[in-house]
Amino acid sequence: MIVWIPTAAATAEIIFFPLAAAAAIFGLRPLHLESHKKRMLLGAMVFSVLAKIALASLGHNYDVDSARLISDILAQGKSVYANTSRYNYGPIWAWLIAGFGRLAGPGAGESFHMWMAAFLAMIDVLIAVAIARVYSWAGAMVFLLSPIGLLITGFHSQFDNLAVLMGLLAWLQIRNGQPKRAALILSAVCLGVSLIVKHILFLFPIWLVFWTPLGKLRYRILYAAIAYGLFAGVFLVWWSDPASRDGIVKNVFGYKSAYGMSWLGYVIELFLPVHSLDSLLSWIPGGSGLKTLWMGLMALMGATLVRKGVRELYLFYLMLLYASSPAMATQYVAIPMLAAAVFYPAWEGWAFVAAATFANLLAKSNVGYLLFQAISRSGLMLVRGHPYNLSDLLDVSAVPFFLAASQFCVGALFLKQWRQIGKPAVTIPLWIKMRQAAILIAAGGLPVVVSVVRKTMTYGSLGR
Repeated sequence: MIVWIPTAAATAEIIFFPLAAAAAIFGLRPLHLESHKKRMLLGAMVFSVLAKIALASLGHNYDVDSARLISDILAQGKSVYANTSRYNYGPIWAWLIAGFGRLAGPGAGESFHMWMAAFLAMIDVLIAVAIARVYSWAGAMVFLLSPIGLLITGFHSQFDNLAVLMGLLAWLQIRNGQPKRAALILSAVCLGVSLIVKHILFLFPIWLVFWTPLGKLRYRILYAAIAYGLFAGVFLVWWSDPASRDGIVKNVFGYKSAYGMSWLGYVIELFLPVHSLDSLLSWIPGGSGLKTLWMGLMALMGATLVRKGVRELYLFYLMLLYASSPAMATQYVAIPMLAAAVFYPAWEGWAFVAAATFANLLAKSNVGYLLFQAISRSGLMLVRGHPYNLSDLLDVSAVPFFLAASQFCVGALFLKQWRQIGKPAVTIPLWIKMRQAAILIAAGGLPVVVSVVRKTMTYGSLGR
């Protein structure tokens, strides 16, 4: 394969940092803001980047190990799709982390991780600039200073924000409707790049086929064809290699997550086993029964939102994707953060931030690993005769509770923003907002409590 990719990627990344900084500074200049607000926003940007790099220096998790493995594979000129099952996306992120590996060098320590965090922190800065320019200064501040961004971009160093940024750039090209042909094509290309980075927007082009402000039906179909065509076409480079082709089919297009580990999955489990849906819907080709139901729900809701005239379709997609997802992991909390920041006055968004933050603070995949490492070594706790250390107990009970609660909170935010279309906002006292947020979090996590209690009573174990 191509051996010069790490060097080219490292060079591009070095160039990216000053360009991104310049884009942030010049992007804020046209804003009609008081000078002190601009200084505060710039200060928040600097703090956000430095804090995320500092968090990356503390340690890393399995996903960062996977990134280093992918970087090493590309450094040897090998195909990432043929030589590991730990990469499930288009090639753009693989090329980027190959550059991080070249910049960090072979030495020990967290330098590789810190390069990743620095790059992704600058992506967060660019998202904040877009929020400030299009939506509000306060929303940009919320996005930059949210603990979700610090924990996910910093310690976890997941790259969902890069896909979200490209999707946001795509949306802003067409947001006002009736775009010119050049803007339409540019938007479709940006959306295609987002899919290549990470395919969290894989149903959004279908939503846009229903969205008449995009133009005539043939233009909407062309838009979706460009986005999907770029995503599918990028794999043609490896398609002639049997090992790479098999890896792409199995690990990219055939990737299966832990379906059922989500608020939707826990609720279904209250009535019937999630996996029973597979047999009930076996007549539908591909995927699990729960995944099939979820995709149908997403498509139906997209058509409904379009008919209702929802303006911020992209933000609603991110919220619905997260709230209804049949599979959940701690790093996914970064996906709806853009919407939570834009709709920052809503207490449901703050409830989401609180629940998602607790989930990541307690998770082994994030800084919870560091927080409870010493405690875990000090002894074990017995639960119905089974030994557990504190970090294990939190990882199998508290983390799913708060993740499910965060999904429930985003679902509530989604419904609130839908109901408030065209209506004036209602002012609620702070203490009432805090009480309602606590109730919302508790209600969202209740299905997890029931599930854990059931398993504990049935099997005498807290295993998932």
